[in-house]
Amino acid sequence: MHTAIDNFPGDSRRTYAVESTSRRHNHLNSADAASFLSQFASASRSGDCARCLESTSRLSAILMDNRNRSRLAGAGAACVLATAFRSFAGGGSSTEPVLKAILAELVLFFPIYDEEVFLDIGSPESLDSIVSILKYGDSLGKQNALLLLKEIVCFDSELARAAARIDGLIEALMSVIRAPNSPRDSKTSLLATFHLVVSADEWVANNFVKMRLVDLIIEFIVDSKSERKMTEAALAAFDRLCGCAEGREKAYENALTVPVLVVRMFGISDLATEFAVSSLWKLCKNWKGGEENGEMVECSQGARESATKLLKFLKIYGTGLECIDTMDFRGLRRPF
Repeated sequence: MHTAIDNFPGDSRRTYAVESTSRRHNHLNSADAASFLSQFASASRSGDCARCLESTSRLSAILMDNRNRSRLAGAGAACVLATAFRSFAGGGSSTEPVLKAILAELVLFFPIYDEEVFLDIGSPESLDSIVSILKYGDSLGKQNALLLLKEIVCFDSELARAAARIDGLIEALMSVIRAPNSPRDSKTSLLATFHLVVSADEWVANNFVKMRLVDLIIEFIVDSKSERKMTEAALAAFDRLCGCAEGREKAYENALTVPVLVVRMFGISDLATEFAVSSLWKLCKNWKGGEENGEMVECSQGARESATKLLKFLKIYGTGLECIDTMDFRGLRRPF
């Protein structure tokens, strides 16, 4: 009787017991999972693209069964796949098929919380390959690259900063945002972008501004009925862009900026309120006629202090201003 790992690549019989794992109820045990991953790792270390492609195909069959997926996850499948991805990354067009195949299997193990995995998929060579797939891959490859990129930038701010420095990444993300293949791609690319902006160096933030991200965020907040975390991420990114002069200038130019921030101060979460107040304060204190050399908001206590300052500012300069209902957004010009 064959086990699930009998006749792995290299066996002369080239048969495999798991043609349809779910249908045949041929489940992996711990020894099977360890052996499968050991041989997969050996193939990737040797740089054998053909063997790795064959094994990823067989892995797809195995993963049809959720119990097998759980068993492989416990045996360290994500680490093995991430290491394999890094080993083939940077190999040019010859390794692109195996990279896409590995990527397709790796995303099945999300969410992942193993730092070792992110050290491999967040390496410069891996990020270069992810960007290449994002720019030139087919629709499935782009979708998987987006999912992987989102996991990387959400996992750690240092990895997010490193990713933002990869040539072509910002342009590729913005291209997906403007013309997504699906609502899922739109959400994933936006969330990845928001996290990149929050962790971005000054020059990276300025690059996002030049690509009209300020207007895009405002549009997203106006039209979005997304869950709380997406709105919080959007407001956090907007607050970061308001920390640079270029970002504030674009915010001043958009007629929706203040109404949107005021409305989103309420009814979402304490964190969303903090980001909205922080953004408003940064805009007001740097506006011509506003206070000079005001302090930046960095924490909840700071947000409360800034709210007090903001109210004083509006009391002085807000004569004749009225609250704007969300329905009134429709009558304002949307530049994006």
